[in-house]
Amino acid sequence: MSSIFRKREVILFVTGIVGGINLFEYFFAVKPVADAATIVRNWAIIVSIFALGLGIFNAVRIHSGHIRRRTKNQWPFSVFLLVYFVLLTIIGLWSTQNVIYDWSFKYVYTSLSSTFYALTGFYIFSACYRAFRARSVEATILIVSGALIMLRNAPIGEVIWKGFPIIGEWVLMQGQLGGMRTLALVGGVGLIFFGFRTLLGLEKGYYGGE
Repeated sequence: MSSIFRKREVILFVTGIVGGINLFEYFFAVKPVADAATIVRNWAIIVSIFALGLGIFNAVRIHSGHIRRRTKNQWPFSVFLLVYFVLLTIIGLWSTQNVIYDWSFKYVYTSLSSTFYALTGFYIFSACYRAFRARSVEATILIVSGALIMLRNAPIGEVIWKGFPIIGEWVLMQGQLGGMRTLALVGGVGLIFFGFRTLLGLEKGYYGGE
């Protein structure tokens, strides 16, 4: 029976029905279709919750394996993760309005999120270093534009010349904004075509087809 539901035609049929209902409901105000689209979206929420549960199960399985094998430089962190996960789950099921849960969210989760976000600055810097090399006309334009934006944002730019903030503002609002709108339009058109290819069964990558 499971092999039947894994057939290509069944996957394409379900995708077409779900996508078609939501597409029709978006453009046409037909109550039965709107009700069907609401049911489909509710099912999507249910499926996402099951996917979250599967992710939790997988994380517990992986870290339990690290603890059993005493993986070097890993298993103590796995112990901490599992203990903290169980503790917060119990506290959260009891009540989210308590000191421990509140403290964990504000001073552990928020602080770690800010730390990870700050660490990406080093990767952005290294990517800029690799990209800002005047090997072509396009790369030279990128370097000049980036320098103007930095001189606009940095206080030293206005000290060197009062025109740098004005030029940088123009590059940011006129040059950059026009380019971003172009990319957004092109991406939107591409997304529409991708959606139609998926509904027609021409796009096979989402279910593992070649």
